[in-house]
Amino acid sequence: MRSTKIFTITILLILCMSLIPTASAHRCFVEQFSGDEIIVKAFYEGDAPMGLAEYQILNADTEELLYEGETDEDGFLSFAPVEGVTQYHVVVDQFGHKGDAIVNATGGNNKPVELPLFMRIFTGFGYLMGLAGIAMVYTSKKGNN
Repeated sequence: MRSTKIFTITILLILCMSLIPTASAHRCFVEQFSGDEIIVKAFYEGDAPMGLAEYQILNADTEELLYEGETDEDGFLSFAPVEGVTQYHVVVDQFGHKGDAIVNATGGNNKPVELPLFMRIFTGFGYLMGLAGIAMVYTSKKGNN
């Protein structure tokens, strides 16, 4: 009986660890603001700025390097649009934490929208509750035999 419980708990732990996607405690985001110049903000989850991070601005079609430099202390960078280029690939890197986005010269951001943090947490609890339910059904059927 005791070995069955240990086996069940071990299987559940292995399933939980294998089904959970990689954690992104320092996920990076790049967001565009409008203006005469293209202004971009680089920040971590929780809106903490990526201050003094290295960046590269590439032509999104040809991957040709157009600009490179360092963000300001608040994570902002700006650059003048290049004639004939409509989309830019912005890559920001700080201590190995990278964020990138495709930015339009006319405004707007092509980066896909993600679920908000509270929804991702809620979804994670749903997965855990489902696994716990499966384990309860499995153990109750084992106990009836």
